[in-house]
Amino acid sequence: MSGQSIPEQLRKSLQQHIEDADLQQNDELIQLMSKLSDLSDKVAAAKAKALARRKVTR
Repeated sequence: MSGQSIPEQLRKSLQQHIEDADLQQNDELIQLMSKLSDLSDKVAAAKAKALARRKVTR
């Protein structure tokens, strides 16, 4: 397992396709990438919060 969240893996995969010219960057794709970044941030925050709680309960 890579240790990255699913939204982050998807965002990086889409970015690679853009760089490889498989996808053209348009408004819809820009919005999708932004939403994936936001979701990835939320997942990271939730993960950090869960890890902090786990340390407190031990």
